[in-house]
Amino acid sequence: MRDGIKGWGAAFYPLVKEQELLHALMRFCKSDFDKCIISEKAARKLNTPAFVDFRDEAKFKKGHVDAARHVDYNNMFSKPMMEELNKRNSLIIIHDTPELAGVIALTLKLMDYPNVYILK
Repeated sequence: MRDGIKGWGAAFYPLVKEQELLHALMRFCKSDFDKCIISEKAARKLNTPAFVDFRDEAKFKKGHVDAARHVDYNNMFSKPMMEELNKRNSLIIIHDTPELAGVIALTLKLMDYPNVYILK
């Protein structure tokens, strides 16, 4: 969907709000998630780190990591947004809900983004 999750919902496709599947995936991929959780200091040492903040805009404006880019979670899978996420960068995912940070990281990994991390 060009308009991401909002477009999916607007087209009346179902949105799953249950987190049971997510928890099962996280348990299955636990070792991978442990490896991708990173501190800001360690993230800054990576080759071409790109901090991507998926929190709501009010929280982002209140305070964010230097050089972080705000992305509306509801639009993250839109074509324009996906074109901006460069697979050559080390993507550092920022979200204050661990489950959502995990969903974002797992989705990007499944889309063949090689270097995805979650900021602790």
